[in-house]
Amino acid sequence: MDRRFPRTAALTAALLTTTALAIGPVAAQEEGAPSGTLTITFDSEVDSLDPALGYDFVSWPAERLIYETLVTYDEGTTLVPQLAERMPEISDDGLTYTFTLREGVDFVRGGEVVRPMTADDVVFSLNRVLRPDLLPHPSPVSEAFFASIAGADAVIDGSAETAEGLQALDERTVQITLSAPDRTFINALATPFGSVMPMEAGYDATESFADPVGTGPYYLESYTPGELAVFTANPHYWGDAPEAGTIDYALLVPEETGVQEAMAGESDIDGDNLPTPIYQQVKDDPAYADRLHRQSQLSFQYLSIDSSAEDSPLSDVRVRQAMAHAIDKENILRLAAGRGTIANCLFPPELPGFDAACDPYPYDVDRAKALMAEAGVEGFSTQLYTDTSELSGLVAESMAADLAEIGIDVEVITQDFDTLLGTITVPHQAPLVSIGWFADFPDPSNFIDPILSCAAAVEGGANSSWWCDPDIDTQAAEARSIPSIEDAIPVYQDIQRRIMEQVPLVPLYNDTWTTLTSERLTGLDELHPIWLWELAKYGVDG
Repeated sequence: MDRRFPRTAALTAALLTTTALAIGPVAAQEEGAPSGTLTITFDSEVDSLDPALGYDFVSWPAERLIYETLVTYDEGTTLVPQLAERMPEISDDGLTYTFTLREGVDFVRGGEVVRPMTADDVVFSLNRVLRPDLLPHPSPVSEAFFASIAGADAVIDGSAETAEGLQALDERTVQITLSAPDRTFINALATPFGSVMPMEAGYDATESFADPVGTGPYYLESYTPGELAVFTANPHYWGDAPEAGTIDYALLVPEETGVQEAMAGESDIDGDNLPTPIYQQVKDDPAYADRLHRQSQLSFQYLSIDSSAEDSPLSDVRVRQAMAHAIDKENILRLAAGRGTIANCLFPPELPGFDAACDPYPYDVDRAKALMAEAGVEGFSTQLYTDTSELSGLVAESMAADLAEIGIDVEVITQDFDTLLGTITVPHQAPLVSIGWFADFPDPSNFIDPILSCAAAVEGGANSSWWCDPDIDTQAAEARSIPSIEDAIPVYQDIQRRIMEQVPLVPLYNDTWTTLTSERLTGLDELHPIWLWELAKYGVDG
């Protein structure tokens, strides 16, 4: 997940027609019910609360408060049932998944039960993610995650309304048939894109954002765009009750303000990665020993290069290779206070398929200059887009200085994160982008399909390099069909090698996420390796 996708102008306009959207009444507190208000601050806006569209590190934790999936992850990376009563029965050929749904799961709006969840809702929800008429734009992962469902291609191209591989056998039984074996399919079901919505939700994300109806531990009580989203504990929740009675999502809080509020106990979680100076200040301070949380992530920060714009020097692979040689990654990691490891290729160290020997572009300014000469490019000007966080700005300026050494004059343009996402997901609006990718699930396919496939090189998609190689897509599909990840690793390493030869992006470093919490926060021992935040499990004392 690159924390990531844009709110369109139409959706923003619809939401801003009111300063605060009241969804429903607050349920009366009962003895032993969740209590207290947990506050988490973000420097960014919620991109979307529609699980078919929201795809960033602010939206996902909020979506997971309202919506749930057939399967999810335990405290690590093991899949466990959620809305399914148990893990699916899988046919011997690996094509058919049969799920039995839990009994007693209700959809809730504004604290009131709407109706029970059924298998028809599951079928509807997965078809909805595939449909091209989803507004304001199709889901960014319809092809990358769910194209292996039998008949999905017909829904994606608009020639069918439902995929033949999605069947409700009865009210509590869902059967999903694939057109080919896909090792990653069940992982995709665990992402918020696999969330179950009621059939009445329709196909307009403007409406589902404004009035979400889900089965999760919280419901949306109110939302003031750019200020605050308030989530209240669902009194009709089927599972274990959440810890906090209310979760306040404080939005567009400057990152330094968010840290200061967490330090002072005015908020409970600083939702953003700590600015480098503050991390250096608190990392060895015993006063923050229990409040500073670190987690190595299945992620990497990278420089995305628009490799397909016409009449651009960036379309020459030799120029992109020169850029990869010219960037001093050691210096970039120093700017991040050493929080992470140098990334020389796509796969991070914790991911199956990591290859420590993969280092095709070591720092070598002379080689970079030679490649520019081979390309016949003496120099040119371009723009590099990034977000407004301090570290992002420092990294961008460092790369601009490095690229100036080989004749590339880079203008750094910073934008608020949600604005940035709106820029970089429109074709050829941003020649260079400094951004990060966080795994949706722990499989090497997730560092290829969502950010480097032809299917993702579309408006609203995450392929901001607009690079597309159909042969790589074919090889990646074959790799997904290999049942054993151990057997698939050599294939993925070959895919990684082939992609790095073309340099649609320059890996920079693998992240270690660091954050501060208040003294009164309870339940947070470690950040989750996939979700980062599991807000429903956290409480507050007092």
